[in-house]
Amino acid sequence: MTGSEITDVGLDTDEATEESAHPIEHLLAPDSLSLTDDEPPETDTQERAGIDRPWRQLHPSSLFINLLPQTWRTAKGIWPLLVLLVVGGQGGPGSTGMDLSLVLAFFALSVSRTVVHFMTLRYRIEAGKLEIKSGLLNRRSRVLDPYRIQNMELVQNPLHKVTGLVELRIETAGDASTEGLLSALSASEAQELKEALERLARKRRGLSETAEEEEASQTLLTMGVPEVLAYGFSQRRVGTVALLFAVGMEGLSLLDPYTTQQVAGDLSVSWLLGAVILAFSGTWLFSGGQSLLRHFGFRLTLRGETLVTAEGLLTQRRVEIPQGKVQLVRIDEPFLRRQMGYGTALIETAALGMADGNVRAAEGVVPMVEQEMLGELVQQVSPAISVDPWTTPLNPAHPRALYRAVIGGLIRATALAVLIGGLMHPWGWLALLLLPLSVPAAWLDWKKQGWLVTERSVISRRGYFTRRTWIIDRNKIQSVHMDDTPLMRWHGLTAVVVRVAGSQIQLPDIGLLAGHAVMTDLAETWTARGEE
Repeated sequence: MTGSEITDVGLDTDEATEESAHPIEHLLAPDSLSLTDDEPPETDTQERAGIDRPWRQLHPSSLFINLLPQTWRTAKGIWPLLVLLVVGGQGGPGSTGMDLSLVLAFFALSVSRTVVHFMTLRYRIEAGKLEIKSGLLNRRSRVLDPYRIQNMELVQNPLHKVTGLVELRIETAGDASTEGLLSALSASEAQELKEALERLARKRRGLSETAEEEEASQTLLTMGVPEVLAYGFSQRRVGTVALLFAVGMEGLSLLDPYTTQQVAGDLSVSWLLGAVILAFSGTWLFSGGQSLLRHFGFRLTLRGETLVTAEGLLTQRRVEIPQGKVQLVRIDEPFLRRQMGYGTALIETAALGMADGNVRAAEGVVPMVEQEMLGELVQQVSPAISVDPWTTPLNPAHPRALYRAVIGGLIRATALAVLIGGLMHPWGWLALLLLPLSVPAAWLDWKKQGWLVTERSVISRRGYFTRRTWIIDRNKIQSVHMDDTPLMRWHGLTAVVVRVAGSQIQLPDIGLLAGHAVMTDLAETWTARGEE
């Protein structure tokens, strides 16, 4: 399938064709389950004994697969020493041997960490909980309740594919690390563990053990290669280009005055224009290639009450998010992407998972969604959200908020112009000519702001050039407070901040009375929740 489309088809009939493109999808196909539900009914004690398992460990191939990422993590920890070895220059007669010894010690440290990780990591399901223990000197034991799992992610990089293994990531709420990270399991073991955790979670929710067999796989959206590339090309890269030019100007300043003057004299307007075009072209090509590697073959499906995203060219990822765990949906509509007629959806749970060493913005990312389908997708992703922010009128920001927007825009534009002028003297001072543009930009931003509080949702929208819409499930709200400065109080304004686990959104500036009314309205959610 090509193009971005939202459909209401029933059973997915393309599984056979997708197996070759997405080995992870084939791994998790229902007909490949190691655990079956064909057994006769059991008592709770017998049933738990059927799920409980002895301690297991990673696949032996993990010694090879984990060595490269472990070496990278070790290098990040001692990078100053490595830089010193590379740029330190030639030393005395024994310096070469010492440098070699340090490199060997660094490699031995990575190998030892990989071996210890393999030898000590054990996992099992016991008494309805997932237990994971690891460590030699500093031992760590974790017990995870399947009902508390926010999402599970399967990752299969090229090394995993060669050895037939997968990496299983299990994320819980409020932690910036992946609580259950099993870096190298065989396909059958990963499937068996994942299915057992899902069965335990369904039981806690009061669902039948055979519910999964009755769950139809509904395709919500697919993406073709043109859309994947368009997503990469529409990334904001102005900051990257500006940084490259700033580094180049700083490099010129390090040259001797005669060489600097000669180079500056050779620079013409056409040369500068060509350099700018080349810089933007390079960043666009890089973004497009990066997007293709990450999001190739993207597919969003709904299996029962679980959202499933599958994507990736070389490293394939499959993320499963229960709909009941979705607490916030954010829609990004950058100016260029908006002109293409698309937006990007980010699905957040209470988990704070890691991606490439950083805390990621969302557990599920839908790169390109047609604008007329954004509202429908939001309601399909989280049934608790019953309003379409693109067809339902939103409350505007307070008129006096425009003054603050204009003043704030002028201050930021002035600071940026001074920074550019200082870094790219003398041409950089032309950025001062952009100051008058900050006023209409602030007006456009204020004009497009909006907010709405319904019985089931809280909505906030901000921005013109980078427009963002946040939709929160009211039942997931953790706290609400009003934040206002002396200047805001002088204008009779306040900012209402709504917090969920790990995230928060701020409504546009509204009047003090309206702010108190919103606080009172949202407090009724907790009152009703307590009564239940």
